[in-house]
Amino acid sequence: MGDTNKDENAEESMEDLITLSTLNHQTILSTLQTRYNNKLIYTYIGSILVAINPYKIFNIYGKDVVKKYEGCPIGQQPPHLFAIGSVCYEKMLRDWENQVVLISGESGSGKTESCKLIMQYVALVNRNNDNLITEQILEGNPLLESFGNAKTIRNDNSSRFGKYIELFFQSGSICGARTAEYLLERSRIVKQPDDERNYHVFYEMLSAMTLEEKKEYGLQDAPQYFYLNQGNSCTIPGRNDTENFRALTEAMDVLGFSRTEKKTIQSILASVLHLGNIYFCKTNQTDYDMMQLGSDAEIKWISYLLELSPDWLKSSLTTKVMEARDERLVTPFTIAQAQDARDAIAKALYCRLFTWLVERINQIVYRSPREKVTSMALLDIFGFEDISLNSFEQLCINYANETLQSFFNECIFLMEQKEYKKERINWSQIDFPNNQELICLISSKPSGIFHILDDECNFPRASDKSFLEKCHYEHSMSCNYEKPRMSSMEFIIYHYAGKVTYNARSFLEKNKDTLQSDVVELLCESKNSIICQMFEDMRGRLLPKTLSKNTGRYVTMKPKTPTVSAQFNESLASLVYTMKQCNPYFVRCIKPNNTKSPMLFKSETVMEQLKYSGILQTINIRKWGYPVRIRFPIFIDRYKCLIRRQKIRKSDLPSDICRKILLTQHPDNESKYQVGATKVFLKEAFEQHLEKASRSVQDEAILSIQRTVRAFIVRKKFTRTIRSATNIQSAIRAWKVSKV
Repeated sequence: MGDTNKDENAEESMEDLITLSTLNHQTILSTLQTRYNNKLIYTYIGSILVAINPYKIFNIYGKDVVKKYEGCPIGQQPPHLFAIGSVCYEKMLRDWENQVVLISGESGSGKTESCKLIMQYVALVNRNNDNLITEQILEGNPLLESFGNAKTIRNDNSSRFGKYIELFFQSGSICGARTAEYLLERSRIVKQPDDERNYHVFYEMLSAMTLEEKKEYGLQDAPQYFYLNQGNSCTIPGRNDTENFRALTEAMDVLGFSRTEKKTIQSILASVLHLGNIYFCKTNQTDYDMMQLGSDAEIKWISYLLELSPDWLKSSLTTKVMEARDERLVTPFTIAQAQDARDAIAKALYCRLFTWLVERINQIVYRSPREKVTSMALLDIFGFEDISLNSFEQLCINYANETLQSFFNECIFLMEQKEYKKERINWSQIDFPNNQELICLISSKPSGIFHILDDECNFPRASDKSFLEKCHYEHSMSCNYEKPRMSSMEFIIYHYAGKVTYNARSFLEKNKDTLQSDVVELLCESKNSIICQMFEDMRGRLLPKTLSKNTGRYVTMKPKTPTVSAQFNESLASLVYTMKQCNPYFVRCIKPNNTKSPMLFKSETVMEQLKYSGILQTINIRKWGYPVRIRFPIFIDRYKCLIRRQKIRKSDLPSDICRKILLTQHPDNESKYQVGATKVFLKEAFEQHLEKASRSVQDEAILSIQRTVRAFIVRKKFTRTIRSATNIQSAIRAWKVSKV
């Protein structure tokens, strides 16, 4: 019994998994579980932070805790998100190098909260006295959370988009920020699974509105709307929609949104809800599946709120317009086509609103710098998903996670071990889970799944079935792909995080995500300048004007619109390129259970995440490797103060000078450092030791200078006093002589 308590105490105090004497998945799991049960949710792997979601708020994020971690190297205080924020900020200041913190993990593992906490830390420790710009940057979070997050089965506040936030600094002071958003989940706007919700903002707005305000927009309570009631989950226990809407409006006020802008935002949200309640019924005039609108009241409200022509709106919902040179063909919709057209307009309105909000926030908080700036970026992107029905959105989300896992592998394993070989460091190769083949399966040309999908989208007679058949043909021999034994519309991919079955229905439609040209024209004709502006650039992309040689008239030609997967793939490539220009830090968020239960640790759930994320291999390379790499000139400049009495000869090579510096702190020992061909390689703990020693020498030098200056001032004052006394004595003697 005593030995058991001793073991548990040892595990609880094990703040860095690198220090484990026995290293395997079971000892890692046991250590994390013991710490979690003692409310210690953070653990290090060197400078990598493992964060296990407690599903409750701990009182460990106050200003007193911020002060404790300010300027503090990793390992000096217990593991914490603020330590990552601190080392990231300090390294940016010291090395004048852009930083990025990648926060990854499954949906519901706590990524969004972690991102917000690091931002709050940096906002409190930066040197900016302009509180407004810092407050505006922070207030962007609740705004985007309301419009971009929703309740899912796995997470009551799930991010349904990815965001990359760059904080810009001049001389350590925040001078602006910029947010890039990725792949907002469009299908959620019109359809939600059971026990899930649409985006928070709809429920928050309806909950907070008075009866008079609802009358102004023709609105009722949330359960009355088709786009809000499909999941039978209009409220979330413990979540106060009314208070959250007040926080949203306060955020808009701080950001400087005008009254007109706020009113337009509510008008668009109300219009989306009215669109969802439009229904269609069959006509009895023909034998065809023809239809007519069955809800004039909703049309009137939408036309009023969006300031559109009601007749033109009706036409867009009931007919399809085709333009070819000098001809304009109008074809009536079937009921199914009309419902698709209605949903397409609703999705376009909401998505353009979301993009406009991000752009508007950027206009407010990003100011083009007059001089060079450094940046600290935070990536909070949707977590890996495997739900009851996985569709196109889940494939995109999981592909993004594969890409980020590949970036992690490249930074932690591939580049590091290549560097050891190049610099002739003594090293034994460590194998790691490589997912490059799987990324090629999804995105490579010409046979990757996304490229097959894009090709099919360009064929008029292509279908989801033809797309699936081509995928089976191209990839049936791949170890990462599987065709189900039973004939169905499904395919299976073996992701780094596990096996996922995808349903190919609606893949082509979702990848095209096109909007009727006449609908774009309709929305661009709105008398509301903000709505018009939202769709102007879409008109520019979709409706370029070309001069007809025959008639001299401008006619609309249909261009080749980039598909959703092509745009997403391009955005991800750009994101990875941007991150490669930065010094990365990683936060690995872990979900302890699948029921969102506070302080419940399910071993099998955590073990699965430890295995697929390569935590064991990460600990190995951090334990035996040298993650800190500093070029000789920088190392000498930074730490030459440690050679107190030794003289550096002109004939000394840079590598010899570096060794002299290192030997002042530790015997020549590969367990702490190695000197390569052009760089010094250090363990993270030894770098922290060097920093501490350097600061100690500098502090001592400062004290010595202060003592010297004070002594000089005292001597000068004393000399002046003696001189004054001598002058007085001389004057007295002269006076006495004159009296005689």
